[in-house]
Amino acid sequence: MKKNRFLSSVLFLILLLLPVYLQAGTPKLELSETSWDWGRVPQNAFLYHKFWLKNTGTDTLRGLSVSVA
Repeated sequence: MKKNRFLSSVLFLILLLLPVYLQAGTPKLELSETSWDWGRVPQNAFLYHKFWLKNTGTDTLRGLSVSVA
């Protein structure tokens, strides 16, 4: 009886911790905002806006390709 209870406890802990283990070491990009509307802008105007990027994952985040539309 004690053996079955122990094995059930171990199995429960494995199933509980498995998602955490599988996600360990993955980067995750978090953006402060995903879009920005400039509205009406005069021709040849100089504009800028900061988008804050944050890695909330547990591994290094590498930006291999960045483009704007």
